[in-house]
Amino acid sequence: MNFEVEILNLSFINKEKIDYETIVFYIIYPEKIDIETSRQLWVFLTTLITGGAKKIIVDLKKVSQIDSGGISTLISATKQIRKNNGDLVLTRVNESILNILDVVGLEAF
Repeated sequence: MNFEVEILNLSFINKEKIDYETIVFYIIYPEKIDIETSRQLWVFLTTLITGGAKKIIVDLKKVSQIDSGGISTLISATKQIRKNNGDLVLTRVNESILNILDVVGLEAF
């Protein structure tokens, strides 16, 4: 499984120290987030978070399927990054995925 990552730097790069307050990790996720693919997403997100990432955007425009494993991964990663005073947000969520998140009460998590 492959997903695209874009690093958005909101200020000049300091070579001695990375300021994670000024870096946004923008992830474009492929077609589905399920029990099989969510493990890879979890490893990637926790690697970013434990490495110091404070801002992560997950673009779900291409995602057409999500199951409880995928939802759990997104919730767990969001909780973990928020413990470190950061945030993970979802963007460009298609209508079918938005309906699923709404049913489980996560439309504004």
